Amino acid sequence: MKISTQETDRLAQVVAIASGRDPKRLRLSAAEGYLLSRIDGRTPWRLLREIGGIPAQDVDACLDRWLAEGVVEVVGGAPRPAAVVSAPKASPPIPCPIDPKLLDPNLDIDCDVQRRILEFELSLSRPYHELLGVPVGADAKVVKRAYFKLSKEFHPDRYFRRQIGPYNQRLERIFKKVLEAHEILSDPELCQVVTQTEALVAEAVDPIVSPVVPSAAPTSKPAAAEAQSTPSTHTPQPEAKPLSKLDRLRQRMPFKIDHAAMAARRTRALEIFRAAESSLEAGRIHEAEAGIRIAITFDPTRAEFKEALGALRIRAAGDRATKLLATPSDRMSEAELRDALQLIEDVLPYRPHDPELNARAAQVCLQLEMYDDAVEFAQTLLEGAPEIAGHHSLLGRIERAKGDLKAAKKAFGDALELDPDDLEARRAIASMRIAAHDAAQGGRR
Repeated sequence: MKISTQETDRLAQVVAIASGRDPKRLRLSAAEGYLLSRIDGRTPWRLLREIGGIPAQDVDACLDRWLAEGVVEVVGGAPRPAAVVSAPKASPPIPCPIDPKLLDPNLDIDCDVQRRILEFELSLSRPYHELLGVPVGADAKVVKRAYFKLSKEFHPDRYFRRQIGPYNQRLERIFKKVLEAHEILSDPELCQVVTQTEALVAEAVDPIVSPVVPSAAPTSKPAAAEAQSTPSTHTPQPEAKPLSKLDRLRQRMPFKIDHAAMAARRTRALEIFRAAESSLEAGRIHEAEAGIRIAITFDPTRAEFKEALGALRIRAAGDRATKLLATPSDRMSEAELRDALQLIEDVLPYRPHDPELNARAAQVCLQLEMYDDAVEFAQTLLEGAPEIAGHHSLLGRIERAKGDLKAAKKAFGDALELDPDDLEARRAIASMRIAAHDAAQGGRR
């Protein structure tokens, strides 16, 4: 991708702490404090992106904000452009090489789809926003839409009753990670805690730290002068090896790891999580969810906690779906239908290929005359189970209400091919033939 001249100039800038500003008085997160410690008046913006301990987009956002607030200033490189840099978009997935031997043409899943699953699985370590393909800081609606699209693509139920071999486990792994990304990014507090923690350089900064002022030990002037005036009688020392980037980071790191505090927080997190498990066993789902979220804030690195949150959300969605399906939609008022549709839209992201939910959604949208949405839900049904005649009849009913008689006739015809005894399809086709005949007779008069 070609980088603009403006962006190139920006990355060449060198920034320093603004004169008169005391960094110790700033209220910063651990990640922001670490980035600020890298700013020395010599390191260019481009390198700060690499050693700042957080994603490049977040480095850009921090530096832009600090420049606007006067915390830092440009001291070298290209002049700062006057235009405000727009918020960065999520990086596209990086193609990952896969082993062609993993592709199995004998499975009930296309090889191109297998390749897509394998490539996506290899990229699960990406940051959450990149995984979902949304910009950093995207609002909940954008996150939900991106997640729903991926959940429909990678939910294991999409291939229900098909022989897909090891791809079932791969899909489960992908769906869990995508669901985890959705749950974290949808909660601003959790998102901030988890993102900052996972963005820190693992070997350079620990997630639980306390800032300290690095002590300086300069050589005294008399000693230095004596060293210059007196010939050395010591054996020459071997030349020191060049320091690696990590060694330089450790030398400059202004944080001290508080291992006791870190251990205490992790212990407390586990206690809260166990209490949440007990609440879940007792059926107190909301209480359990709140406990798991608190446990994550205490220890954001624990994968077990985040997986449990996703599993709990799926269970809660199942409970809501059961209650929803208990009341027939033909007995609902328009207001009740709209409430039901909102509930369906909240539940479907966790069960995107649930046949009963999609059938109910199609029926509700049909009653609300939201025909395009109804068609989409019906097509999801057909994608999962094209052999069920009732799904084709439902699509035919929607297309007829929509006014597309040609599509309706085809859908009802497909239903009769699968089930010659499908009464709804037989009556619908007969009714449309009579209507077409009457219309033709009327035209001749």
